[in-house]
Amino acid sequence: MKYKVTTNRRLLLGAALLAAVFPLKSFAEVKLNGFASIRGTSVSSDGGLEPYPGYSEGELSFKSESLFALQAQADLGDGLSATVQLFSEGINDFEVDARWAYVSYQLNDTNRISGGRFANPIFHQSEYEKVGYAHNYSRLPKAVYIGFDFSTVEGVAWDSQYSLGDYNLTTKLLYGGWEGESFSAVTNGFVDFGIDNIISANATLEGDGWQVFGGLFMGSIDGAIIDSTTVFPLAAGGIALASANGATVAQVNEFKERISWDEKDAFYWFSGFAIDRSDWLVDFEYVAYEVEDSVDALNKSWFLAVGRRFDKFVVTAHTEDYSQEADTGFLDGVTNPYLFGTGKAINTAFAAREFDGVGLTVRYDFHPSAAIKVDYFQGTDTRAAVGDYSLLSFGVDLVF
Repeated sequence: MKYKVTTNRRLLLGAALLAAVFPLKSFAEVKLNGFASIRGTSVSSDGGLEPYPGYSEGELSFKSESLFALQAQADLGDGLSATVQLFSEGINDFEVDARWAYVSYQLNDTNRISGGRFANPIFHQSEYEKVGYAHNYSRLPKAVYIGFDFSTVEGVAWDSQYSLGDYNLTTKLLYGGWEGESFSAVTNGFVDFGIDNIISANATLEGDGWQVFGGLFMGSIDGAIIDSTTVFPLAAGGIALASANGATVAQVNEFKERISWDEKDAFYWFSGFAIDRSDWLVDFEYVAYEVEDSVDALNKSWFLAVGRRFDKFVVTAHTEDYSQEADTGFLDGVTNPYLFGTGKAINTAFAAREFDGVGLTVRYDFHPSAAIKVDYFQGTDTRAAVGDYSLLSFGVDLVF
């Protein structure tokens, strides 16, 4: 169950967390920093529906991509530290949330262990995707960084850094869980669900001006509410038709087990590379994910970006693609034609959203801690309610 609190209560909670972890009379060295994006966006689509949740089609909005974060870290000595990050996004009416709240212990120069709430490293840049100043896009390509609601996780993490001659290897292992709400493109709404027993591992190998990376995470879906509010209602008509034409109770129950999400395994993986040499920049990332042995469709996404640095300016052009693959393998053994047809139709519905496009971003570092960005993106969404769309954004990303 997701707990909902008012903005004022969130502010009080955040203040209490800061006060509890970093008391005014503490002898710990406390460092305060933060980041923000103040950005205007204008979206237009042929079908009239915004292509991404939280965007306002047909009007200029300063909420969709604006955000603020304040982070406090206390060095408690002898390798122990505590971190809290208070985070607020316009897309969520600037409600304040303790996005990070964890304690870390530096075991040695190579290894650090942490426990609490922190960013979920779903893909390569997931841990800092909200820090606009850290990358050259107005927003990281949506085909890959589509905006997962489980971007935070509660658990434990093990971070390591190794020096291998001329190369550096960074690894991360994580175990945890998450519960909350997630957007469904099938119903165009949010639904409660969770992911239990998340296991994540990733690695990045860096050399002179280049890096290669990869990783994966898996977990068990706590999806009873998704099944009862989305999957089974979509199947109700087909089940009734099958029952009226001789389908047995056992066949129906077996079919519902085949299409359900609850207690099924979610599997995500990514790989890619980045190059930064002679003022030329290249980024590529490919990801794939699905809820296995369920009615969910396989998601396959990638983006490729090429940029050029001109003193304080960076110009980046990128192309991206988000596709879904319908596959009826989860229905193997379902012999009733009405049930099989129903499962196939729902799987097709889950695979109905695909989009691609191209974008151009200009970044100008007018200050050591701030950058102006102007971005134009044009894409096509297979959903008839969206169709061809364009997105213009402009604003400032800063760190402090």
